[in-house]
Amino acid sequence: MTGEPGERLADVMAAAVTVAVESAEAGRYTGEVGRTLAAVVGEMGARLVGEAELRGFSTGWQEAMAVRPAGVRPLRAARAHA
Repeated sequence: MTGEPGERLADVMAAAVTVAVESAEAGRYTGEVGRTLAAVVGEMGARLVGEAELRGFSTGWQEAMAVRPAGVRPLRAARAHA
């Protein structure tokens, strides 16, 4: 599965709906099936949000470093004393 996070989540949703429909047509759809499919969609959504946040931070950091004035370096945090 490739593409933007929204497209990937749409693919997961489409697959979950397909499974739900096929399960219902076979007379096997239960509340547990619904909860399981919802959990799969929720887990995938959480992963996609995490990936998007990380990618956004990384991209923003790279852009900030690219436009900094000549000679300016990022500060390094001092080590904490234990």
